[in-house]
Amino acid sequence: MTAGIQSVIFPGLLLIGGGLLSDSSADIVVTQDWSSEAAEARRFGTPIMILFTKQDCGYCERLKKDVLEPILNRGELSSFARIRELDINSGGKIADFDGEKIRTRVFVKRYGIYATPTLMLVDYRGRPLGTPVVGFNNREDYIPYLEYFMDVAYWEPQKLEPPCEESY
Repeated sequence: MTAGIQSVIFPGLLLIGGGLLSDSSADIVVTQDWSSEAAEARRFGTPIMILFTKQDCGYCERLKKDVLEPILNRGELSSFARIRELDINSGGKIADFDGEKIRTRVFVKRYGIYATPTLMLVDYRGRPLGTPVVGFNNREDYIPYLEYFMDVAYWEPQKLEPPCEESY
C-alpha cells in the first residue's frame, strides 16, 4: 500500500502536526495470559499487537511514552488492534494463545525475538501478520511502521477471520 493511501486512511495516526502529548497517562496492559487476549481479539475481530520489552530498556520506554501511550490516550488504536506488552525476561510460565502453559522464553523464541523493543501484529491464534518492527529511534521514523500495522488490520481483515459470534 502506498504512503499516500496510508495518509488518507490514517491522518490521525500521522501525528505530524502535533497533538501527541509526551506526558500521557495511558498504560499499555502487560499480560501473561494470551488465551484471554486471544478470546477478546477473536470476539471483536481485531489483531493483537505484542510489544516485546524488557526491564531497563530505555528505547522501550521511549516508544511507549512518545508513540504508543499517546495514541492509546487519543483512542486511535482500539478499533484496529489490542496492544499488549510482554517482558521477555519475566520468566516463569504464561498462558499461550490456546490456553496451554508454556515458558516465557519458548513464547519469545517462537517469534524470533532478539532485541527490544519489538512490535509484532498477530491474529487471535498467535499467527504473525506482517513483519515485526525491531527497535526504536524516534517518533517520526516509527509512525510509518505503525501505519503499516493499521493498514493490515484495516485492509486485510480476512487474515483475521470474522469476529466470533457467541452462542447463548
